[in-house]
Amino acid sequence: MDGDQPISYYKEDIKSFTDPDAKMKWVSLRADPCVGKIKDVNKAGMLSLKLSIHDETVGGQIDFRRYDSWRAPAPPRASPIKIRAYIYQCRNLPAADSDGTSDPYIKLWHMDEEKLQTKVVNDSTNPLFFEVLDLKYEVRDKNDLSTYPPLIFDVYDQDTELFDSTDDFLGRAVINADDCSLIMAGEQEMPDKPRWHPIRFAIGEPECGEILVSFSVSSLDH
Repeated sequence: MDGDQPISYYKEDIKSFTDPDAKMKWVSLRADPCVGKIKDVNKAGMLSLKLSIHDETVGGQIDFRRYDSWRAPAPPRASPIKIRAYIYQCRNLPAADSDGTSDPYIKLWHMDEEKLQTKVVNDSTNPLFFEVLDLKYEVRDKNDLSTYPPLIFDVYDQDTELFDSTDDFLGRAVINADDCSLIMAGEQEMPDKPRWHPIRFAIGEPECGEILVSFSVSSLDH
């Protein structure tokens, strides 16, 4: 929002919300081109929601309190957790430079204001990173993956040209917690098996590369 003016939106088929026992999910917003306040497609934001729509003219009245999703009250406060991301490599990234390569690095979103990103790998569209970065989040229930925010990896090309030093956005990987089998770490933090996840320049567009990552999760005191 910009004051009272919406600057991005989310559009979905109503059939996606007919489950009376709906689960919480995260959705990616789209920038509204008519408003034009958001210039970068990756900065439209995300929204967490839980929604059930029921047509009483078809199925009669419904008591949502019969379903687990609506019966249990929300926890009084969020729990802080740490997700350790093991970033191995990317492959088939777009070429952003005139020589047919890129100088990619990855920015990660988390709750702290400080920037969190990998090293830059020069002259490669298949960069190897092999880095471990810790992400801080707050979740409603650390044992319920549906309450976890998605893990967001933005891939950029470092631009060092004298008259154009703006880094180019190459794509984003949005990884839902239940798609990467996050495991609770004990005294010895062992990551899940690495998996490839698609990278896209914008919502609904074809893949423009992949990222290989694995994760473990623990409380902040570990």
